[in-house]
Amino acid sequence: MTKSAHFNFATATASEIVSAIDSKKTTTISLHTFRTRAGGAAKADKIYPHTRDALNILKRLRQQARDSRHFKTILKPLSNQYAQGKTLVECLKPVLEGYRQMYLDKLGLALTHEQIIMLLIATDGVEQLEKYGYSVIGEFPTTLTA
Repeated sequence: MTKSAHFNFATATASEIVSAIDSKKTTTISLHTFRTRAGGAAKADKIYPHTRDALNILKRLRQQARDSRHFKTILKPLSNQYAQGKTLVECLKPVLEGYRQMYLDKLGLALTHEQIIMLLIATDGVEQLEKYGYSVIGEFPTTLTA
C-alpha cells in the first residue's frame, strides 16, 4: 500500500494537502497522479480547484526555500567577518566603494557609505518589496506618489 492510499485529495483543502505532503503522509507525485486520473490539468482545475491551489502553495514554498538557501550562501562570508568584530559597513565596503565610484562618476555625488546604503534602500528597496508582494508601511514618497 502506498503512502497516499489513506489520503483523499478530492475532499481535502489546499492547506491540508500541503500539510500532508510536508508531513510525508503523501507526495507531490501522488497529487499529480490524482489530477491526471481526474482527466488532466484543465479538467482537474475545474473539478478540484483546491488541488491547483495546493500546487501553487507548494511552488511558492519551494521558491522560498531556494531564495533562503541563496541568501544564506551570500551572507555566510559576511557572517564570518562580522563574527571577527567587523562592522556591517566594513563587511560591505567593497560593494559600497563600487557604488560610491558609480555615483561619483555618473551623478557627481560624493556620498558616504551610510548615505549609499540609505539611497539603495530608498530606491531599490521599494521595488524589491513590491516584487515579493509586500508594500512599504506608512507614508513613503516616491516619484509615483510625489
